[in-house]
Amino acid sequence: MYQIMYTVIVLIATTLGAIAGFGGGVIIKPTLDVIGIHNITEIGFYSACCVFTMSLVSIYKQKKNKAQPDISFAVILSFGSILGGVLGEKLFNSVQFILGSESHVKFIQALVLLIILAVILLYTLNKHKLKSFHFKSKIIVGLLGITLGAVSIFLGIGGGPLNVALLTLLFSVTMKEAVVYSIITIFFSQISKLSMVLLSDTITKIDITPICFLLPSAILGGYIGSAVNAKLNNEKVEKVYICITAGLMLVCIYNIWNNI
Repeated sequence: MYQIMYTVIVLIATTLGAIAGFGGGVIIKPTLDVIGIHNITEIGFYSACCVFTMSLVSIYKQKKNKAQPDISFAVILSFGSILGGVLGEKLFNSVQFILGSESHVKFIQALVLLIILAVILLYTLNKHKLKSFHFKSKIIVGLLGITLGAVSIFLGIGGGPLNVALLTLLFSVTMKEAVVYSIITIFFSQISKLSMVLLSDTITKIDITPICFLLPSAILGGYIGSAVNAKLNNEKVEKVYICITAGLMLVCIYNIWNNI
């Protein structure tokens, strides 16, 4: 029974993620936490695999749709996200070791994510009243990549609304441009996550059976989401982004309450 639930969740998450630059992990991780069938390490691995697959498909589709990101910007952001991914995984392992209890780790993740989502929603709803920046420094781009990679891997969300919000705020890119850069960042941060898991003994403690039916779902979601994104204008993409953010806040509140 859980196989059907997981497949549907991943399909919806990766479709919406590809549309709004969320990556899907921000939906997969907290939702699977609510279901509670697998442990936090397994859920993080499933999320990373699905998000990596979705982002690969989405990048291919964006290229086919003739998206033209700034290559130097994307490369620096990507290298930063790889480093950030390593740092985020180490931070997660340290917090898990220190706290010991899985419910405590889930509580911290849900609380941090809720705060981030609340700030992002407020910013998105009021960004027309706020000043945006147009930084060109490669150092700032690299630091942003590190920050986004670390946060996404630590929270197990594979990127998400934080990517899009900071990209629009700091570099004044459009919503659709931010989606492309966000997915590129997600792709490379997940490489860090998956590499560290596969090269450690952690993989021996994970039930990899669900991957067999989750990855096809992630491929389909990435394809559908990218196709829909190509047909939407910036305003509609932003509406999808706001709705997902608000919905995820409710899931985070439930996870916080459930793990107190």
